[in-house]
Amino acid sequence: MSRDNRIEEFIQKSLDAGIPLPSFVGLLTARGWTEKQAYSALADHYQRQTGIEVPPRPNSGASARDAFFYLLTFSTLSVWTLSLGCLAFSLIDRWLADPLFRGYGEAFNVYTVTMSLAAVIVAFPLYLLVSRVVLREAAADPDKLESAIRKWLTYMALVIAASVFMGDLITAVAYLLRGELTSRFLAKSFVVLVLSSGVFWYYFGGLRKMETAAGRFDRDRIMALASTGVVVIMIVLGFIQLGAPSVQRKLVADSQRVQQLYMLSNAIRNYWLAHASHLPSSLSEVSGSYLDPITNKTFEYVPTPGSQYQLCAVFAARSPREDDNQPPRGDPNTWTHPAGRHCFLLDVSALPPQPSYNYYTY
Repeated sequence: MSRDNRIEEFIQKSLDAGIPLPSFVGLLTARGWTEKQAYSALADHYQRQTGIEVPPRPNSGASARDAFFYLLTFSTLSVWTLSLGCLAFSLIDRWLADPLFRGYGEAFNVYTVTMSLAAVIVAFPLYLLVSRVVLREAAADPDKLESAIRKWLTYMALVIAASVFMGDLITAVAYLLRGELTSRFLAKSFVVLVLSSGVFWYYFGGLRKMETAAGRFDRDRIMALASTGVVVIMIVLGFIQLGAPSVQRKLVADSQRVQQLYMLSNAIRNYWLAHASHLPSSLSEVSGSYLDPITNKTFEYVPTPGSQYQLCAVFAARSPREDDNQPPRGDPNTWTHPAGRHCFLLDVSALPPQPSYNYYTY
């Protein structure tokens, strides 16, 4: 007897015996059939008995639309979670500076913070919006939860989240065994664990077939509220550290002023070496053009007897290093400045230290 004849005979005798359909499907799934295969065989049986074809459900290109929304959901999820982690890491480096890593890229990176903030501000609302559309359509048509592309992308997200979670734990144990655990590392590990475990809990729960609609709604609401609260807090903390965009513009201008003054000091030293240890009487004798980036005016130059001189400029804000627990390279007092007019006393006989901060790191 062929497989089709056997399943047809089984269906017929099961129905004649009065076996309920759930039990019939359960028997087939116990022998390796899927629910879809079991119901498909049952549909074929009724189609033969009635002579009427079971009408297929119209698709109308819904699968491509679903693929678009699911891909957009998981891509925005990856963007805002990774950016949120980068933002948290930058703030942790700012608050919990490690004296063993001073001068090795551990300064507060404004570029990283601004890019992370921008990514979170754009990607997170988009993620919530697209997720809301997906959840609404799933509530109206629960079969969408069984979409193949949804399952594939969900399992990929779960694998990544689980791998990050496991890697973080392995790293923590390794640091513990070497006796190198620090508060900064523990804070970063906590951030990774929260993000990865949150993603894993939410999407793993969404794969459970027996979950009720109320359970899905509660999980979706909890995840939306919790993630929104965390994102809002991190955005506020990021702006507290950065300040308003106008403040950042002032820091950029001051950073360029300090860089111009540094290059001007080198030009003055070159003049001094080329003219028998004599300082220039004015900046017009120095080669090059060194101007304030905002006013385009020359800086104030005040020579003194001997080898010392002053360079003065008007700054929009005080230098970030004044309230930073991490000291700059070289002499910490050479290029630090308050807001307003400030003069730097330099000695032409010695090489001036290069400014250790700029707009992007401080």
